[in-house]
This record gives sequence, C-alpha cells and structure tokens, in this order.
Amino acid sequence: MNLILFSAFLLATSQAYSEKIKIGVSPTISSAGIYLAFENNYFKSENIEAELITVPNSGAAMTLLLAKNELDVGAGNLSSGLFNAISQNQNFKIVADKGHSEKGKEYIALVIRNDLVESGKFKTLKDLKGLKIGMTSLDGVSQQIVIERMLSSAGLKSEDVHYTKLSYAEMNTAMRSKSLDAAIQLEPYLTSGVAEGLFTLFETSQKYAPDQQSAAVFFSPKMISSKKDLGTRFMKAYLRGVRLYNKALKDDVLRKNIVASLKKYIQISDESVWAKMAPVGLRDDGMINVKNLMGDLKWYHDKGFVPDIPSESQMIDSSFVLNAAKQLTTKTNQDHD
Repeated sequence: MNLILFSAFLLATSQAYSEKIKIGVSPTISSAGIYLAFENNYFKSENIEAELITVPNSGAAMTLLLAKNELDVGAGNLSSGLFNAISQNQNFKIVADKGHSEKGKEYIALVIRNDLVESGKFKTLKDLKGLKIGMTSLDGVSQQIVIERMLSSAGLKSEDVHYTKLSYAEMNTAMRSKSLDAAIQLEPYLTSGVAEGLFTLFETSQKYAPDQQSAAVFFSPKMISSKKDLGTRFMKAYLRGVRLYNKALKDDVLRKNIVASLKKYIQISDESVWAKMAPVGLRDDGMINVKNLMGDLKWYHDKGFVPDIPSESQMIDSSFVLNAAKQLTTKTNQDHD
C-alpha cells in the first residue's frame, strides 16, 4: 500500500510540474522537428503540455503573437518584421535552426506554371518579366532574397514583376486556377505541385542563396526572461525530433513511420510525393548559421526593409540549444554505461 501511495504521489507531483506552452508552427516540411517531438511525446517526457497552433503565413502574424506573449514559441520564416521588432526592443530571440538549404537538401525552389513552359512563353529567368509571382510576404522575407537574386542575374528588378501574397498551400491552388504564374515554393507543396502537373521546378534556391538560413525557432519575451529551464526542456524535445527526422533520411522503415506522423499536420496524401520530396536542412545541434543570417540581414537593410540592424546578441540566444545538446549527450552516455 505504501508503494502504491508513493507511486501516486510521484505521478501527481510530475503532473503538477507539467507546464503548458503554445507553439506557432507553419505546415511545411521544415516543421518536422516540432511535429515529430509532439507525436513521439518528447514534449511530455520533459513535462511540457504543448499546444500546436497553425500559422499558415508564419512571418508577420507569428512575430505579432510572440511580441504579445500569445505564443511561447514560434517556428517559421525569418523576415524583416522579426528583425524590426527585435531592434525596437521586443525581447524575443532566435534560438534554433528550423530550416536551411544546403547541397542535397534543396527544399526551396522557383516554380513556373506548366502551360507557360510548355508554350515556350517561359524559357529563361528573363521571361519572369511581367509575371505574377507568389510570396508569403511582400516586405522582406527569406524567399524574397532568393527571387530578387534570380531577377538580378537576368538583369531584372523587383519592379519588373508582380508579387502577390499567398500561403504555400494557396500558391498551388492559384497555380491550378492559373491566377498565378510563378512562385518561390517549398516542400512538400513543391513536389506535390510538380506531381499534379501544376508547375515545373525551374531552379532551386541553393545556387542563388547558398546555405540560406531560411527559418528559425523563436522564443517569446516571457520564455527568454523567466522560463530558462522550460526553454531548455523544450529544446531537448525539439532536438530529439530533429534528430529523428535526420535519422529517418537514412532508414526506410523509420522514414515510413515519420511520414505517417507528418501526414497528420501536412495535408499531402500522395505517397509518391513523400518519397520524392527534397529533405529540409535541419541541424542535429540546432545551431543557427549566424554568418548567413547576418548577410541576409544586410540585404534587408540595403533594401530599406530594416532601418536599424540589431546586434547579434540582441537577436540570437544560443544558450538553449547548447544546454539542451549537452544534456542530451550526457543522458546518451549514461544510457550506454
């Protein structure tokens, strides 16, 4: 009886210390670390009760929710709005990698509507002139750097095209109705649109924005200032999700299992799409590519999207991933003893 009572006490104590957090997340393959941590109960193992809140256009909307502490964690695009909020002393931080391109993991690309390619109307980047191009934001976002470098390589400027703001899923819908000509699209909507015959993948982002730090995990002011332990526990769960994703890229059986999990959040049912899509770059250690990020930030500044460049220490707090990675390594070593 005493053992039973003691077990009940331990369970009650564990539940009492469970903390709720709200996580804003966009339904793309770069969110795999978040989704897999949730599906495999990695958050629960850290006494975290996670609520996932879908934010289709993750830039401005997520920044506002973070600033107001209506989200504890954000996971989405890097954008000028985020950097401007930080420079205005909105005390939230970039804390981890949530998606980058690299050789072999080119999950972002320029796509052109198929009929434009088949008719010969579009042959080279110069033919972007006058086209309507889908973007998730129109006032400074990582994919905008990609398209404008493509335009520049063809002797064109942003004024030579027409941008329209759409979520990634909406881009494919607009291609279907022929109300959109081109887009900077990412997985899994990239492979899905190609499979459906909506558009042609013309050029990946890697050539024009090599190893770009496209997306990140952000912590709200509340998480940064008063919940250090919670932030580290979140990061341990997140890194376990990221590492599971990366491991599955080399294990067909495990890959099938994670695809089944990801399908619950990313509404792509075609198995061939999941088999063919390009993987996203996610670092096992969660570290941000600071050099790349600072280079993109200069681009935002030069374009007038970010008047005041915040310092690296204002923007980035790597302590959570460093502490989490250290604790995960210690636990792994103990498990092997």
